[in-house]
Amino acid sequence: MHEELRDISAPDHVRLTDRIERFRGPIFTIYDDEIEFSSGERAHRQWMDHDDAVAVVALRPSSRPGEDWDVLLIRQYRHSPRRMMWEIPAGLCDEQGEEEVATAARELHEETGYVAASWYRLVNFVTSPGVSNEDLAVYLAFELTHRPSSFMREAEEAEIELAWFGLREVTDAVMRADLGSPSLVAGVLAANVALGRGLDTFDEIRLPDRG
Repeated sequence: MHEELRDISAPDHVRLTDRIERFRGPIFTIYDDEIEFSSGERAHRQWMDHDDAVAVVALRPSSRPGEDWDVLLIRQYRHSPRRMMWEIPAGLCDEQGEEEVATAARELHEETGYVAASWYRLVNFVTSPGVSNEDLAVYLAFELTHRPSSFMREAEEAEIELAWFGLREVTDAVMRADLGSPSLVAGVLAANVALGRGLDTFDEIRLPDRG
């Protein structure tokens, strides 16, 4: 029986015997590693060194029948799966020195024009641990105010659609497998847990003072 139910860092679990850089771009680099296990067996693993990211479950009280909360979603084109996907606002941690929650607040404002006064950290997950080291943190945001952003969105982001949906409606769509964005799936399910347990069981996070 394991004493702790948690993932642990294991940088020395295998020995790196060779590394070849296959591709370098502005967001990620792809490596081909040769690794050696304690048994002496060697294997090749191709993986992506990727910027970390944040996502935001933004909620407001709902006036819809049977709903307590509405959640703010965006829809945009995703080229890899060739889909128009409903997602929660998200973005990369690509501003040096910027605190993670500040990145979440910036992305929420840039993508939706909303700012939030109340923030809670929900969950973290590695987006695709078989091939990438990208860690994604999901935040819960309340007390929203619309303040149009001067940020100029480009390409897919220029086509972003915004819509409010009932949280139960979105949860049902997740459970029917009608929605497949990993940050949305994890964030919406975690938000249901947080609201069910009570927000007093979570630590509220203050945004850093930009003054």
